[in-house]
Amino acid sequence: MFDQLQQIINEFLLDGEARGHSVLTTRAYRTAFRAFTDWLSERQVDRINQLTPALLREYAVHCSATLSPGGAHARLRPVKTLLKWAHQEELVAHDLTRRLPMPKLSREPLPAVRFGDFQKLLGAARVKSRSPLRDVALLTVLYDTGVRASEALALRLEDIRPEGFLLVRQGKGGKSRSVPMERATLKAIRAYIHQERHEDPGSPVLFLAGDQPLTRGALDKLLERLSTFAGLPRLSAHTFRRGFAVQYLRNGGDVFTLQRIFGHSSLEMSNRYAQLMDDDVKVVHRRASPLRSRPQ
Repeated sequence: MFDQLQQIINEFLLDGEARGHSVLTTRAYRTAFRAFTDWLSERQVDRINQLTPALLREYAVHCSATLSPGGAHARLRPVKTLLKWAHQEELVAHDLTRRLPMPKLSREPLPAVRFGDFQKLLGAARVKSRSPLRDVALLTVLYDTGVRASEALALRLEDIRPEGFLLVRQGKGGKSRSVPMERATLKAIRAYIHQERHEDPGSPVLFLAGDQPLTRGALDKLLERLSTFAGLPRLSAHTFRRGFAVQYLRNGGDVFTLQRIFGHSSLEMSNRYAQLMDDDVKVVHRRASPLRSRPQ
């Protein structure tokens, strides 16, 4: 009978891969499911029809007690997605996700690269980097387009469009999209390609370390090194994505266009990045308040 929890998990992961889940997403799911099934095995639970609302609440309490709110949320979210999928596939009669409470996350703004930080990192790259033109181009792409680190590292030479777009192939969820960029970004990319990048390294990937594509690990180390040299707290690649979103909205962009640029399937996902500070909200209010409307 198709009720073994591990078998259902395997089917869910295969379905996710078929729908274009990235390697990192699949890995995060596997980690969360392993923790869940290990906890269940201690209670001699291995079939999905053994899951009860009380058991799920107990697991949620366990995660909240042993992990940070963010860690607990990351551990429970894949389980919730799995249970919802199982209900949609008619593997369980009831939607158990309503019985799985999620921890409340802090509403404090998450770290984001500010324009001043970006300028300091560019200065550090020009002075400290072994490949300064590559690193300036990479930093500029991350900050000007808001693409994910994996998407930036997967860019190929042919994806740089002279009309001012990046073609992101196989973004999250297996979807491709065009992302606009400023002329300064295109100029930085061209300077790297023509003056520093090997002409025929045997790889069509844009950002290289020697003759090989730059890896995520190398990018993380690069950002750590540049942050230290610039006197900044350690900035991850994802802080550029948040920084783009915040600055984009400050400069008059709207969340609907941000959704398209980011390749999000829902507006809710884009809203997570729209973390404007109180002063930003005040400026927008001053500009858009109905009291500033002129009599018709």
